Amino acid sequence: MLTDPTRVGPEHLALTGRIFSLLRALDDPLVGTVQLERLVAAIPVLEARCIRKASRTPVPLGAALSRIGNRGLEAVLLQLLEDLTVCKADADDAQKV
Repeated sequence: MLTDPTRVGPEHLALTGRIFSLLRALDDPLVGTVQLERLVAAIPVLEARCIRKASRTPVPLGAALSRIGNRGLEAVLLQLLEDLTVCKADADDAQKV
């Protein structure tokens, strides 16, 4: 059975440090596309979501980021953060039971 690379699971909760690094980079006007691509690639679930948003067929990450732009990346990142928040709440609820 194939797993969906865009789906968030408890293992992704450990990626918050990488996400914060990406957020800082997005806030820095001197950060270039190569650095953003490297930071997104370090978060596989975000990389898969960006590629999926950019095209119905797989494209390289750099091409996907060019297509969706920084605003598109921010929208995908926001949805990922929401999904991680729900995942964390679910994990916390499961521990209480």
